[in-house]
Order: sequence, then C-alpha cells, then structure tokens
Amino acid sequence: MKYLDRLIEIKKQIGKTSIVELVFSYKGKETTLFAKEEFLNPSKSIKIRPAYQILFDAINEGKLVEGQRVVEVTSGNMGISLAYICKIIGNPITILMPKTMSKERIDALKKLGADVILTEDFLDGFDKINEYIKNGAYCSKQFENPSNLKAYFEMADEIIEEIPSFDGFISGVGTGGTLIGTGSILKNKCGVKLIAIDPAESALLKTGKPNGKHKIQGLSDQIVPKLYNPEIVDNLIEISSNDAICMARKINRTYGLSIGISSGANALGAVLSNLKTVVSVFADDDTKYLSTDLYNDLIKSNLVDDIQILSFKRLNKTIF
Repeated sequence: MKYLDRLIEIKKQIGKTSIVELVFSYKGKETTLFAKEEFLNPSKSIKIRPAYQILFDAINEGKLVEGQRVVEVTSGNMGISLAYICKIIGNPITILMPKTMSKERIDALKKLGADVILTEDFLDGFDKINEYIKNGAYCSKQFENPSNLKAYFEMADEIIEEIPSFDGFISGVGTGGTLIGTGSILKNKCGVKLIAIDPAESALLKTGKPNGKHKIQGLSDQIVPKLYNPEIVDNLIEISSNDAICMARKINRTYGLSIGISSGANALGAVLSNLKTVVSVFADDDTKYLSTDLYNDLIKSNLVDDIQILSFKRLNKTIF
C-alpha cells in the first residue's frame, strides 16, 4: 500500500462519534448537555482529528515525506495521536512533553514507538524543538497550524446533523482547535454562543499569561495559542482543577462514563453557563489519569456535590 493510501485508510475510523445527553440540576435550574464521545476515536481522544488533518495536508503539500521524523510539543493526546498515525505510515516521531504529565501518557507514547523527551515545561519544549527542526524534522506545530482548525469543521457538521438547535458550544482551550474550529462553524450556522473553559489556577485566557499550575491536562499550556480567537468567544468560565476532577468522577460513578479531567471541566462549565442546552466534547477517557488525582478520593468539591444528574441517554443516529 502506498504511503498516502496508508494514511487515508485511518480516516475511515475517525469521527461520527456517539453523543450522550446528560441533564443536570443546579440551584433550581436545569441544563442539558450534549457531549460527543470523542474517546471512541482511534488513539482514544479527540486529537486524532487534527493529527490526521495536519499530517494529510503536510504530505499533500510536500512538507512531510515517508521516513521523515515528526516532532511536536504536547501534553499527551496530540502526541499519542500523532504517534499512532506515524506508526502506521512509517514515520519516526519525537515527542517533547512536560515531565509533570501523567505516567500513563508517557507509557502510551513509548508503546507506540515514540521517542519521548521530558521537559521542564512547555516553554522548555518549545525551545528544544528548534534543534529537531534544524536537523530536518517536520514539526506539526499544533498551536498555530491552520490544519488544526480545519480538522474540526467536519465535527461541527456531525453535531448539526444530530442536534440542529442548541444554545451554546463549550470547550477547554489547549491549542484552540476544538473551540474555534468547531465553534466558528456552529456560531455561523446556528447562532450559538461560544464559551471557553479557563483553568482557575492559571487564568491564562483571562490574563494572557499563566498565573499558576493546574491539573486539567491538555488545557492552558502556558501560552495563548495563535489559533485562539477571543473575538468570537462570548464568555470565559473559570473551573478549578478539583472541581473538574470531581465532576468527571461524579459522571463516571453515576453512569459509568469513564471520562478524563478536561471532560469534567466541560460538563461543569455547561452547568455554570446559564444556558439551557449546551454541546461539548468528552475529549478523552480516564485511562491516561489512573495515577492522577482523578482517583484520589480525598479530593472533594462542595460545588459538584450540589449538582444533581437527573438523566442520561445516548442518542441513536451514530456509528458507535
């Protein structure tokens, strides 16, 4: 099978993920959340969408050739998705990742054959990656690559097909791809509000600079990404790490949805949005968080304790 054909085969497995409907009650108000189960994608996260699109465009444009090394700075999910694809198409890959990321992310990358370089933080990773680029590696540049945004246009259409009317779309911001790529289409076609989740300990989107460390891996990676467009974002909601963790755990224990911490933040943001119907994503599952505070029963949240989950169902018009 030819180089590009091996990549195209992967596309058949991506997207058209199922949607779950959760109804919450908080302070006398009900909120309905429709969440795409993106952990059902290959590589078990939403990041397979931009990873595929970035590599597909790079090959088509002659920026990436067979056997060339791929490099990226990542908190995990994009790196795992790139490594998954690179293993299939035959490109070596080096991932630079902050040493604070979970052990499971590091293990997953190594199992996929990636060379993993642990850095002090993201800024250290951005500095070190330049040497790889100078030596001929292709850098996917997820934080500024327009192919990242392009990858989510299809997901927006999937959402509209199943949920033609809703009030808002909410997501955390790592690269900005999910919120801005999906949201720009939804805002244009459906007139919905766009809401960004900002980890409270960092408040990166609010202030333009990181103000502290947080535990919502995949969000607010020390820089405001070039793909993030605040002009189309209607609101920021600050979510603390503990509250995000407790919300993910509550959904997991109530209905068996094994979601990650950023998914808990998205769900909590929906509850606090003052909107009746909200669409979001459950970006990954809990398998990358087994060694984190997601499984620390000592963590409590009075806010999450006051939220009731009234009902759950999975919509039908899906592949999975």
